[in-house]
Amino acid sequence: MVNKNIIDVVLTELDYAISTIYNNNNISDFKVSAKTTNKKLDTNKAKQSERVMRINHMGEVCAQGLYRGQAAFTSDDKVRGKLYEICEEENYHLKLCNQRLEELDGKKSILNPLWYLSSFVLGSIAGINDKKWKLGFIEETEKQVEDHLTASIKQLPKEDLRSKEILQIIAKDEKRHRNTAKKIGSEDLPTKAKKSMHLLSAIMKKITYYV
Repeated sequence: MVNKNIIDVVLTELDYAISTIYNNNNISDFKVSAKTTNKKLDTNKAKQSERVMRINHMGEVCAQGLYRGQAAFTSDDKVRGKLYEICEEENYHLKLCNQRLEELDGKKSILNPLWYLSSFVLGSIAGINDKKWKLGFIEETEKQVEDHLTASIKQLPKEDLRSKEILQIIAKDEKRHRNTAKKIGSEDLPTKAKKSMHLLSAIMKKITYYV
């Protein structure tokens, strides 16, 4: 674990969690292709886009929890540094999702504090088992996120090109993160762990679709 007093670690992570969960920063000057200007959607299509983007926003909140949890408990300095670096990039994704939800007059999940905590615990377990799994947990997470983003893009109304482009940008970064995990060194997770991750993710997405 990071060589700090445990109280300092707890306070640091609590502060980070709060800043992530209640992060309202966006990227108002986000540059998009000419074809993806912020086209006004009708009520039903805007609601569908809001729900899809709320799920993806929740996913970015969870990503922060996962990586911070593993970073807090890993004994490998190289891995910790890379996890913090990925967190910074995931923070950019969080801002993109904030921006799109704001444009859609959408709301974030009221359960984000619970989702963050759950993810931090999972990340902590991965960090404690880093000698056995290394970055296998991160690699599997990114793989499942890639699959989810592909499905999300298909769920969006065909007219919502702006949301689609944002998710495509995020998907490109997630693929790079997955490759980074492979390069640093990752071990394949047990099948049971993969299925548990998938099941938990499915439950979280189903709930977040509505709240």
